[in-house]
Amino acid sequence: LLVPWPPALALQDAMVPTLRLGAREMPVLGYGVGTAWYKASGDKAQALKASLQMALDAGVRHIDDAEMYQNEVVTGEAIRQWLARTGTKREELFITNKFIDVDKGACAVCDELLAKTGLEYFDLFLVHSCCTTNDEAFKKSLPEIWEEMMTLHKSGKVKEIGVSNWRICDLESIKDAPIQPCCNQVEAHPFLQQAGLLEYCKKRNILVTCYGPQAPLYKDFLQSSPELCAVVQQAAKRAQLNEGQVLLRWAYQTGRVPITTTSKPERMQEYLKIFESELTDSEVAAISAAGLRAPQRRVYWTQCPKFFAKDPSTEPESAL
Repeated sequence: LLVPWPPALALQDAMVPTLRLGAREMPVLGYGVGTAWYKASGDKAQALKASLQMALDAGVRHIDDAEMYQNEVVTGEAIRQWLARTGTKREELFITNKFIDVDKGACAVCDELLAKTGLEYFDLFLVHSCCTTNDEAFKKSLPEIWEEMMTLHKSGKVKEIGVSNWRICDLESIKDAPIQPCCNQVEAHPFLQQAGLLEYCKKRNILVTCYGPQAPLYKDFLQSSPELCAVVQQAAKRAQLNEGQVLLRWAYQTGRVPITTTSKPERMQEYLKIFESELTDSEVAAISAAGLRAPQRRVYWTQCPKFFAKDPSTEPESAL
């Protein structure tokens, strides 16, 4: 069920649909403070604070952070300052965080992240990956990690729990757990559709959120597929959108919640306006088809070939 985000919550009256995620309403466009703001300090930290507050001023209410980004202190300061300045209540924001230091434990890391951000709870807390960043399995099994997540959920420090970068086999390993992940955040764009994983998650009632939906643009590989490039440009012209907006709409209309980022106020306004128009079913299908005919590629986690194949099309997650 999609309902409009109340316009009074946004200084610029942006309208962002939300969907029910457990007991919360998640805005279906998130603002990520990840890769571009990694280990933000000095001028970079001030730029992050300004950009995040700019996004909130524009109408963003869904913030996506992670332990791995090492910028939780700055992010927390920006959020708290904005709440104080605008008089907005904390519960009107949806804040996601993720943890990768599995050996330390879900509860311990969550406590540290909450302390650093100065927040009382996270709306969504995710296991950041199915493996370490060094392409190794965690010392703990995924079911053991998930057991800790369920304990954390009962504490009330996180409202909902989920995973990120988990494959079908990983999700299968906890399919009998009493609490199931409500979300799996993965990279997704027309060059990495993972239709098999998307379908699996839909059947299991696991929401797919996606990072990197505009990667083909900012990593400059959209042009590698003239067919896909032409389809996106045609859709943009017809819908009076730019290419970045089309890629966000494609992610949204294929059943994913896109996570994006920018430091430019005008760009953030553009992103929020994607809910004022839509792609036709034929345009969505054409983008998907052209993307599948192009070589599949992932931008992130390429350093982990034991877990993520160099050619994503060979993975079960890409099987239709």
